[in-house]
Amino acid sequence: MAIIFDLDGTLIDSLSIHSELIKEALMIAYKKPIPLSFIQKNIRFPSKKMLGIASQTYELNMTSKQMKDIIKLKDKLFTEKYIKRIKFYPGALQIINFLKNKKINFCIATSMNDEELAKVEPYLNLHYLANVVNSPALKYEKPNPYVINKAIKLIKAERKKTVYVGDAETDYEASMNAGVKFIGVNNPSLKNLGYKYFKDIKSLLSFIKKNYLDFL
Repeated sequence: MAIIFDLDGTLIDSLSIHSELIKEALMIAYKKPIPLSFIQKNIRFPSKKMLGIASQTYELNMTSKQMKDIIKLKDKLFTEKYIKRIKFYPGALQIINFLKNKKINFCIATSMNDEELAKVEPYLNLHYLANVVNSPALKYEKPNPYVINKAIKLIKAERKKTVYVGDAETDYEASMNAGVKFIGVNNPSLKNLGYKYFKDIKSLLSFIKKNYLDFL
């Protein structure tokens, strides 16, 4: 069985940082303070949907182009000041090393665009840890299965024997659209979705260690 991992909110603790960046970008563009708690509550939605909710709730009247501009501004603000705060969740590096040692087929599939991925690479050394694929444009955001399909092709996985690990409902929807199993982590709202749910990556690691023969 092959394993494909989402990155933000799954292997790395970065959602709070992305929330801060969205808040800052909206403040610059609209001079209107949006509560960080509101953004954090909706940060797992695709970018356009999340901004659409913010636009409607706080009467920003954003057009589709303005939403794209906010995302571009957010990417511009994504500098070393924020990037160096990103940490792997406890157990994340251990699960990668365990999969390597047991020669279990896996990779990382992230929705980060090319610019974002290039920025975090020097700090996280992702390509030294695993094969990494990403989604180059907003139009491929999950629940579009683009990044999962790209990962399956890269690691030559059999779709019916592949599991996608993610932290958002759109991760689940993308896995269903791709025809693979889903394991949820770090988000209690996923408890009743997919193949399995684990409260954190450490719990998933314990499960894989006990059942690793099933993943060979």
